[in-house]
Amino acid sequence: MLRSLVLALLIVNLGFFAWTHGWLKAWAGMPAEGQREPQRLSAQLHAEQIEVLQPGDTAQNHALRRRAPPAEAASPPDRAASAAEAPSAASSATAQQAAATPALCVEAGPFKPEDAAAVDKTLRPLLQAGSWTRQSIAIGGQWMVYMGPYNDEELYDRKVTELKRIKGLNFDEVRNGTYARGLSLGRFASEADAETRLGGLKQRGIRTARVVTIRPAGQVHYLRVAQANESMQVTLSGLKLPQGKSFTACRS
Repeated sequence: MLRSLVLALLIVNLGFFAWTHGWLKAWAGMPAEGQREPQRLSAQLHAEQIEVLQPGDTAQNHALRRRAPPAEAASPPDRAASAAEAPSAASSATAQQAAATPALCVEAGPFKPEDAAAVDKTLRPLLQAGSWTRQSIAIGGQWMVYMGPYNDEELYDRKVTELKRIKGLNFDEVRNGTYARGLSLGRFASEADAETRLGGLKQRGIRTARVVTIRPAGQVHYLRVAQANESMQVTLSGLKLPQGKSFTACRS
């Protein structure tokens, strides 16, 4: 009796073992229940998303940990942001420094028309269009009643002595410029006034005097930069201009 019971249990265990391993699927028509069930895996949706939780972990904590970006991944954007902010900060500092340096009004002149045109041409490749202006100022002519020049020293001294003997006559010795070594008997703003003066001198016995033009009436030109920042001031100060002139502070 006991032997029959043991044999029956052995047969039942062997049958169960064969069934759980799928050996009896074709004969029994019913799949085994357990972890070795490929039909259940095939029926699962997104099986690749299944994750095994660590002991003591909860689904909520695991989800929060997955959403949090790794510290290493956050570093490159931070470094990139810092690198992007650095040029911006440098530009801001440069702009503040430029704003701290006040712009000045500078000008060069006076120039003759041809010299002013040459300066204007020099400025074109250096400054922005419209950053400078050209101002024209009308000037009156100047004429002089003149005697000389006397290159002979003895003759010069004799003429000076003769003029000094004429009572109430004012004259000046011209020592420099085009009319050096001569004598001026008056300077006038119009040629007509100079001729009138010459006529009066001839009546007093002065026969060798004549009217000369010191400066004809015309215009002079100034080149002005109304808002010259520090960089522009440095550029303008290094220019070689006609007549040895340079850019200086504006007259008004």
